[in-house]
Amino acid sequence: MANVTHKIFIDSSVLLAFVDRADNNHQKTVRIMDHLAKNNYQMFSSVQVISEVYGALSREVGVSIALEFVDSILQSDMEILFPQRADLISSYRILRSNRERQVTLRESLMASLMQKRGVNQILTFTYWHSLFGTQVSNLTTFS
Repeated sequence: MANVTHKIFIDSSVLLAFVDRADNNHQKTVRIMDHLAKNNYQMFSSVQVISEVYGALSREVGVSIALEFVDSILQSDMEILFPQRADLISSYRILRSNRERQVTLRESLMASLMQKRGVNQILTFTYWHSLFGTQVSNLTTFS
């Protein structure tokens, strides 16, 4: 029987918790990331998420740690997704049709990128709107 690959999108809240040992979710995130590696998950993130984490790390813990973070991402198997014009158009349509839900441009872009790659789960510690049928992974409750 072939190994089943699960797809999951990794959000900035998880990446920050993984890098920052003082974060309340650090130990949980380390266990989750170990679980993802052992269970053949295909991990995705976006250039917006990587940029957001780099900015937060450079401000909060220093440029050296932020650079090490980017280096480790570049050496990992995580696929970094880049939005195209069509993704921005799709995101704009989401924003226009979901005004009452207060969906952010960042969130709608991530959902658009996830849909394009067939990724229906996001690993995040922050609130997530279920756009395009995406949902928060139950791994955030991992003990």
